[in-house]
Amino acid sequence: MNRRAFFLSFLLLLLCTPLIAQLRTARLQQVLDGWATLDPAKAGAFYAKDPGLVFYDVAPRAYKGWVEYDKGVRDVFKTMKSIAFAMHDASVHNVGNTAWASALVDTEVVDKDGKHEKLDARWTSIWESAATTG
Repeated sequence: MNRRAFFLSFLLLLLCTPLIAQLRTARLQQVLDGWATLDPAKAGAFYAKDPGLVFYDVAPRAYKGWVEYDKGVRDVFKTMKSIAFAMHDASVHNVGNTAWASALVDTEVVDKDGKHEKLDARWTSIWESAATTG
């Protein structure tokens, strides 16, 4: 009887693990989908807004605080017609109320002049569960 319960528990864990991983990586995809709108406010819903935080990106390499990041990204997006992201090999590691995630991201940018550019990137992010008040 104990073997059967163990086996069923193990089987349930195996079946649920991919589902749990999909839910976690789905959040990462939501962030990329937000950026793909070319509206930093859409992706901004997933970011802390503390003025002392540093955001690393392609150009410039670092922004200090969300206000600077938002403005800088808007300036870059003015030159773009579209941006698309394909995420793969994503991995999420949860510990308490924090998590870190990494993924490979293939990016395709279409400038307003019609020029296509591809960029292969590695994306690493640190997440913290924020307390909500309401």
